[in-house]
Amino acid sequence: MKLLDFLILLVLFCLLGGSVYLLYNNLPTEPMNFENYEFEGKSELNSNSIQFYSNMRYRDRTISFAISNSCDEKTRSNALKAFSMIDEKSIITFYEEKTFSNAEITILCSDIAPKPEEEGHFVAGEGGPSEVINNTNFAVIFSGRVSLFRANECDEPIVAIHEILHALGFDHNNNSDSIMYPLTKCAQKIDDYIIDSINLLYKFDSVSDILIEKVKAQKIGRYLGFEVTISNFGLKDSNSAELFIETDEEIIKSFEIESIEIGTRRILTVENLRIPRDSSIIFFKLKYPEPELDKNNNNIEVKLLPA
Repeated sequence: MKLLDFLILLVLFCLLGGSVYLLYNNLPTEPMNFENYEFEGKSELNSNSIQFYSNMRYRDRTISFAISNSCDEKTRSNALKAFSMIDEKSIITFYEEKTFSNAEITILCSDIAPKPEEEGHFVAGEGGPSEVINNTNFAVIFSGRVSLFRANECDEPIVAIHEILHALGFDHNNNSDSIMYPLTKCAQKIDDYIIDSINLLYKFDSVSDILIEKVKAQKIGRYLGFEVTISNFGLKDSNSAELFIETDEEIIKSFEIESIEIGTRRILTVENLRIPRDSSIIFFKLKYPEPELDKNNNNIEVKLLPA
């Protein structure tokens, strides 16, 4: 055999071997599933208070309010004093919003108490949260309303305080000396547990909490397909984040995750992402540079299920 013929055969053998290797590494195989992941965390916060839902609070510890022009001067004065008294006793701060529709708590006034079936009569007496998202860590209040239609016959604005506390999420209790007792008495006081609960609930800054809520993944050969759900369980809309997909050996790919509003989620679906064939663990890691309620829920791993 001539040298040239030998070299040609050698080249053909190498090409054939490479083709066989590539074919072997890319042959379709049976799908192999990774364990499904689902976030099971529950809020560890227990305000120990009587609220309509657990851990009700507004997004920030600074809360806006507005008083309707229909309120007379005496009622307006009582409402302002009520806000001031709660403000002085707790870590939350109230401020008056000039644009009525922009206020988080709105005060309405009427000379006639509405009947239960009439529109505008609130389930929680004459005041309460009107827009709430139950967001695991907190039941986040976006807005609340108060209707002051009864004359206040006490030196202190008992009725206004009672209804504003409803708007903050607090329900009635069975203590006749409490300002949250269903029947008004002028000697009633704001309970210590209410102030303690407010201070506990609002000690957390208004930040987001983005996390990996669900993952479902499968691989065929060396190609990965997955669906990941990323949620915001915080008190503030998030900015963009970055999701990294990794194996033990390397970072496979990263994806930009756009901003997520409070109580909402984004779902990312990816198919045919090339990974090392023998990968048995996939890491999903969220990178978010801003403060969060909890950074520990940003990284998870899923393991390949036995064949």
